[in-house]
Amino acid sequence: MNQSGIIFCAPEFQDRLMQAFPLITIISYSADIVVCREQIAELDGQDLRHATLLLMGVHYMITNHEVKDHINLSKQNPLIGPVDLSKGPRFPDMSSVYEGEDGIIAVFGEDKDLKEFKEPWVRVTGGIWEAIALKHRGYKINAWLIADIEKWISDTSLIN
Repeated sequence: MNQSGIIFCAPEFQDRLMQAFPLITIISYSADIVVCREQIAELDGQDLRHATLLLMGVHYMITNHEVKDHINLSKQNPLIGPVDLSKGPRFPDMSSVYEGEDGIIAVFGEDKDLKEFKEPWVRVTGGIWEAIALKHRGYKINAWLIADIEKWISDTSLIN
């Protein structure tokens, strides 16, 4: 893994990731939209324009999956309200948020009609607001749905 990256992760992963990648900025994603906005704004002084999101599924999973897209059903969005247009467009293109083309769709929030959705998806505990805010600011984003953080750390260390 690039030793100058940014990882947004489920709070359950933060301590382990800080041990594994001491030179990387590790930020736990928040359940509070205001905190989400503040965390993203704090990155503005950095030259980095790539982030990795490590999402946690609501239900138990067996393997790690790359995320190819998300559905935000939370009825909240970090771009609602005043937006500094010098940081990014008012309505950023959300058609290609993630760098990965293969993978699963992360769903944040509830909707009874999801049972009719045909593509593979998993409900996540958070991280989607961060993806929206990062994309607004021009970040390239990779995301993973994590079942086994140790395997992800091991695989990531070998690949990069």
